[in-house]
Amino acid sequence: MKKKNANNLAKIGARLKLVRSRLRKTQTAMAKDLGISLSHYSKLEVGIGGMSRGLIYTFCRLYNISEAWLVYGEGEPPDIIQDNPASAREPVTETIKRLKNPSDDHAIIAKIITLSEDQDINRLAVDIAKTIDIPLNRAIALLISEKLRR
Repeated sequence: MKKKNANNLAKIGARLKLVRSRLRKTQTAMAKDLGISLSHYSKLEVGIGGMSRGLIYTFCRLYNISEAWLVYGEGEPPDIIQDNPASAREPVTETIKRLKNPSDDHAIIAKIITLSEDQDINRLAVDIAKTIDIPLNRAIALLISEKLRR
């Protein structure tokens, strides 16, 4: 995230706070919606620590916010911020639950390790990395990510 001062955490925090105030929610409610601790959320609002890609995605999906606006400040702040109904949150909530389940984590990690040792995947990753000029580890990650979706 090097685009237009993406690392300016204080500005991202101010945008988080703007969304929260327009929704008339507490930090506790926002943290609960996002599946993070109150401490983590409050640090984000004051610009301490960064947001993971997953957390940015979750936030933007839950509140119908543009990622470009949240992260980079591109465009105008949304006039109307909608708090999506519970049904819109279910996929995000299920993903959070699945990620927190250690047995699932172990199975996923085991599969990632197995796939990363696969010689065919490694050869293909080398070809992809050279062809589209990306780092080898990124090419491997893309291939493994694609395999895990199946």
